[in-house]
Amino acid sequence: MKKMKFLFVALIVATFFSCGGGSTTSSDETDKDTTANDTEMTTEDDGKIDPFKDFPDVQTTAKAGDYILTPSLTWQQDATNDGPESTTFIFYSAKMAEPGDAYSVVDFTFDDDTEIPNYMIIPIKSGQTSSVGDIVLTWWQSGSGMQRAIVTNASDPSAPEVNYIDISWTNPATNGEGVGIGQMSEQIEANSFHVLKNKWEIGTTVAVKDGMDYKHATIISVSGDKVLTIGFVGYMKMYDKNDCVPLEVKPNVKAGDEVQAPWNGTFINTKVVKVDSKYGRVYCEDPYSDEPMIVPFGDVTTSLDID
Repeated sequence: MKKMKFLFVALIVATFFSCGGGSTTSSDETDKDTTANDTEMTTEDDGKIDPFKDFPDVQTTAKAGDYILTPSLTWQQDATNDGPESTTFIFYSAKMAEPGDAYSVVDFTFDDDTEIPNYMIIPIKSGQTSSVGDIVLTWWQSGSGMQRAIVTNASDPSAPEVNYIDISWTNPATNGEGVGIGQMSEQIEANSFHVLKNKWEIGTTVAVKDGMDYKHATIISVSGDKVLTIGFVGYMKMYDKNDCVPLEVKPNVKAGDEVQAPWNGTFINTKVVKVDSKYGRVYCEDPYSDEPMIVPFGDVTTSLDID
């Protein structure tokens, strides 16, 4: 590419001189211009995966061999080339191969080992144990994709049975036993989850100020005053931290409470009908239906000022 560019510049200069135009330019100046342009090209397109070039670098807590969550390599490459606003994402399980300061090499399930930015990597802490009622971050292990789940049986605390609260409770699909996939519980592997406890943790929910509305989003990475999120139907976006309101992992609400909960990705005012602590759901009035909205723990709050 550099050789072709140099020949192209030389051809333009030769043509310009043959027509008698302009003043003479020294070869040293031409070389400097060419070198500067080539350096600029290399900086703009260094071939690295980097869908969110303005997001600050982050370190990773994942160690070699740990499970992580990240989108497919194809989607990350498409987002780097075409812009993330034109790409939808799902975070799948993979394994950390070589952790680094800003970039790490990931062992993708369906792709070659590749270096990607740490902000696109969600670490899964190894060696975790759980108790009944804990909310954990994992993935749908008989399906695919990042999930929050509630522990329903902790007879083996390092490999508990869970219900995936991010799968709609009323999802019509069923498992092999005929149980709805939103209502089933299944045992997950050891070292494949960690317990969510606090606001601002990766995998927890934020309500993002968007004009007069608040949009539902899940935290992917936090660095300085920036928050990288994945929102409704899988679009990722970067926000200022000041525009995000973090939600509790477990809401402290009861029947009759006035709350805010997401409806099609936008938070609305509603009222609690009942709380199902075993399966991590809050039943809320649906303004557009006689049937209640069934909202997962972590997505219900009383902290938003919505008209």
